[in-house]
Amino acid sequence: MILVAAAARYNDDDIMHASGNVILQWLAAAETDLRARWRGLLAVIVAATVAITTQTASAVARGSIQPAAPGMTAAGTPAIAPEAALNDAARSLLTQSSGRLQALAGAGRSALARGRDEATVADFLRLRWIGRLDPTLERYGRLLASPDPKALALGIVGVQHYSELIHKALLQDGPDRIILVSLQAQRLVAYDHGRVIVDTAVTTGRSALPTDVGAMHVVKKDSPWTMQSPWPKGSPYWYPDTQVQMVAWFTGTGEGLHDAAWEPLSAYGPGSQDGPFASHGCIHVPPASEAILFPWATIGTPVVIYPGDGTPVAEQAAQRSVDASGNPIVSGVRGD
Repeated sequence: MILVAAAARYNDDDIMHASGNVILQWLAAAETDLRARWRGLLAVIVAATVAITTQTASAVARGSIQPAAPGMTAAGTPAIAPEAALNDAARSLLTQSSGRLQALAGAGRSALARGRDEATVADFLRLRWIGRLDPTLERYGRLLASPDPKALALGIVGVQHYSELIHKALLQDGPDRIILVSLQAQRLVAYDHGRVIVDTAVTTGRSALPTDVGAMHVVKKDSPWTMQSPWPKGSPYWYPDTQVQMVAWFTGTGEGLHDAAWEPLSAYGPGSQDGPFASHGCIHVPPASEAILFPWATIGTPVVIYPGDGTPVAEQAAQRSVDASGNPIVSGVRGD
């Protein structure tokens, strides 16, 4: 896009390449009794999931053992095998809720979709452990379609466990600061050392000028900024000169995170990329959220945009439109 009237630029430390070797030290606590946590049906599924995401996960992330296999921790103590723990949990679930398994399977499918979405983010960031965890998530995910109640129960607890494990591993082993944007949900979440600092509905690019997909990073910041349409009058994409208060650019072709005073708050969120306020490739952020995000996001802060449609990683990764450095593969201007 063509941009004019730039004001201040902000150039802080580049943290795009955060260390991938800080491997899940938070998982060193002892394994809690999984069976005791499987009271309370669905709430207990989550509790059990958190309980078994401990020593074994640490060993998996280090690469010392494979998922669902017994092994030894770095301290030389036995790592509890998640396969055995998950089987115990599945038996408990089957005993306590055999009449409600199909309802709980819906929660399992939701967990599978979340796990796939965050596995896609990890794949975009080239975090090496996802190559081991994602196939195991999918293995348990296939059990959700089984007519066998035992297999179904195991699938429910398995996807809950591995979805939670992928989430925790992403926050602990990924960049310290990261901005995640789901196109399906039209939602942005920014994390600072695992803590959510912004969680907001957004509006991304329309179908003809979609926001790029993949791992990018903040390359430049301006406040205020006047956008000028690169399309001539008469084009369906033309717009008049438009000022925004804050913009954090994440590609060199004109895609940025910025406020959009012309978009009402009620217009943000799912489906807004197909609505009247859809952008020309940028990401519209509500003013209150942008006021937090803009000063916080330093140059180099990763911006990972992913489909978020709950499909397997390979399908979501096929939609990636930037190269390994975060540059759009297909050239073309964007804006607003």
